Amino acid sequence: MLDKLSIARANMHIDPRAYPGARERLDRMENIDELQQAEAHLIRAEAELETAQREEREALQDIEKAVHEIEETKHHQEIEFTLDGEPEKTRAHHLTPNQIIIEYGHKDAKTHYLVEIKGTHKISFQAKGDEEIKMHDCMNFQTVSTGPTPVSYTNGPAAFIEGLRAQGYEAQSLTGRPDHVVFNYQIETGRLAGQTVRMGLVIPADFPNSTPSGPHVSPRLREAHPGNDISHPAGGVHNNQSGAFEQGAGGDWQYWSRPCAEWGQRKKTVESYMWHIWRLWEAQ
Repeated sequence: MLDKLSIARANMHIDPRAYPGARERLDRMENIDELQQAEAHLIRAEAELETAQREEREALQDIEKAVHEIEETKHHQEIEFTLDGEPEKTRAHHLTPNQIIIEYGHKDAKTHYLVEIKGTHKISFQAKGDEEIKMHDCMNFQTVSTGPTPVSYTNGPAAFIEGLRAQGYEAQSLTGRPDHVVFNYQIETGRLAGQTVRMGLVIPADFPNSTPSGPHVSPRLREAHPGNDISHPAGGVHNNQSGAFEQGAGGDWQYWSRPCAEWGQRKKTVESYMWHIWRLWEAQ
């Protein structure tokens, strides 16, 4: 429209005296056209701004979703650490020293405390059993006993009994059978958690080179199924292989054929074997 007005103005030979006010009317028409163009520009700018704001909101939502997914992944990611030289895993991002001692070390927190090892530096959590530790990969912990130090045995049934007592179990050998060890065991996991049973183990003379076989359990908790055609916990359960424990300790016993298959892959300690026992109960 502005171009047309310019052409019209160029072609018009108006005598202002003959047509008073004509030039002023043309100027007003130009101002109106410029105003309309400005309004059109404003409308386009507002539309572009609205689009940009919508895209920004969508981008922020995408970022929030991505952050949430990252946090969920971190929450469910397993953290690897060691306790007494043994590899452990947890999904918890915070644990107390007592939780680590009980749940992973399977020891009595009343007679043990936790130490974190950082290179040559050690951080003691003695008397700080309920303080939370922020867990992360590659942390190293050690349990320390506060009880009296017994005479140390290096192998055989006596060494195994010593290791059990260090963990708080009142273990003893059957009369006349020093390799047959009996102790009360409180189940900490699985469907039978909270119950106490008697456990019997036959300790080889060359322990820790060789591991005890599966446990003898009293009372009988499973139906007898000697065959290994079905897996734990139902298979490999014998009611006729625990005669020595029935005679020496009394009661009904049964033998679970559950050898510690990882003995050559882990540290050969009483703690490692009792971790094997703990997992057997977890699967009940």
